[in-house]
Amino acid sequence: MLKTFKKGFKKAINYLKTNILMTTFILTSLINGFLVRVFTVGNVFALKPILADLVFLLVITAFGYFIRPKHQFKYFLFWSLLFTTICIINTVYYSNYLSFASVSLLKTAGELKGYTNAVFENILEPKDFIFLWQIFTLCFVHIQLRRKKYYDKVKEIEKGKIRFLNMTVVALIVLGFFISMLTSTDIGRLKKQWNRSSIVMEFGIYIYQTNDLVSSIKTTVNEMFGYDEAYKTFREYYENVDNTHEKNAYTNMFKGKNVIVIHGESLQGFTMNLKFNGEELTPNLNKLASEGIYFSNFYSQESVGNSSDSEFTFLTSLLPSSNGTVFMNYFNRDYETILKLLKDEGYYTFSMHANTGDSWNRNVTYRYLGYDDFYYYTKDYVIDEEIGFGLSDKSFFRQSVDKIADINTKHDNWYGTLIMLTNHTPFSDIKDHSTYSVDYITTEVNEETNEVEEVTGNKDW
Repeated sequence: MLKTFKKGFKKAINYLKTNILMTTFILTSLINGFLVRVFTVGNVFALKPILADLVFLLVITAFGYFIRPKHQFKYFLFWSLLFTTICIINTVYYSNYLSFASVSLLKTAGELKGYTNAVFENILEPKDFIFLWQIFTLCFVHIQLRRKKYYDKVKEIEKGKIRFLNMTVVALIVLGFFISMLTSTDIGRLKKQWNRSSIVMEFGIYIYQTNDLVSSIKTTVNEMFGYDEAYKTFREYYENVDNTHEKNAYTNMFKGKNVIVIHGESLQGFTMNLKFNGEELTPNLNKLASEGIYFSNFYSQESVGNSSDSEFTFLTSLLPSSNGTVFMNYFNRDYETILKLLKDEGYYTFSMHANTGDSWNRNVTYRYLGYDDFYYYTKDYVIDEEIGFGLSDKSFFRQSVDKIADINTKHDNWYGTLIMLTNHTPFSDIKDHSTYSVDYITTEVNEETNEVEEVTGNKDW
């Protein structure tokens, strides 16, 4: 028994000596995968994500044996750069959205052109660059190995195909152990990709990102070749749905009235009725809520499209896409919308926004949703006060009122959407336009009075 153990230990030491670069790649990748969980979902000491990461890395490493030792560095550097990028992107994304990035978001990468300041001033943190240590470590090890002529020595004893098979067997053994720990819920989440945080907690960041890539490709393939099957499922479902609508107290209450929809950017329900030092934070919204109909029991239903998803759901009563964004991926569809229904009643429909027209592909998608006109940024507004990456809300509403007055003289009935912007990051320019002084120390809210308490000190904002 002892003899067998010594023999196995000796082989393991010999393997490490002749696979230093590969071992470095696996260890550094494992550590970075661990750090992703430390900075995001926690689950630090869980065994399953570590095993999942290890299986994935063993498979990647095994294929490195088909490459000559002196060229293996390029192979592992490529994967290290890719994995480091994945770790940084997902850590940054989770810090802001409490979820993980998707390959389908690549189509929305162009939207960052207006958010550059927000990324560098408000989003990136020093910890997000820690993952770069893997690149430096791999390069350092490679330089040292080359200096000691390691690659010239190791090529004499390398047996690529045999070691590929050996590492594959090890990967399968670890995989079997990992699978034995999974539950049906874990497998269901991975298949449906509906709870990204749970997937990373159980399967690690590398399996998550690979599964997301497969899901994104599958969606594209289904879009190209699965239309008939999807339409059949859709048709059969609605054939059995009762589409009759009963009348109620609100039926036709607003028939013939003009409609103004104000899209409150980055405004959440907790601000309603909230007070600072006895002053209401949202006095006008509070007044509107008290005089009209206010839905307080509301749950966010947007996906990665955020604001554009909320527009889509509001206009169509459909949930957004769980993969990618509707405004980018599925904009050219024939949707049934409230805009089109009102246009049938003779309404003129328009939208106004203080950002650029191509932001989230609005200038294209709006035509399919049923807007007649889209008023935006430099095309229709005088940029006399900028905050963040667009016209300030104050100037936007002031100029929009004049435009709506003109529309009202030309059309008997109209429906208009006004999209706010100032609440969106970055906030670096706000101090130049509205400076005010507040007392501060805490933002804890008394549940009974809904007021901020224990406020001391003073600060200019």
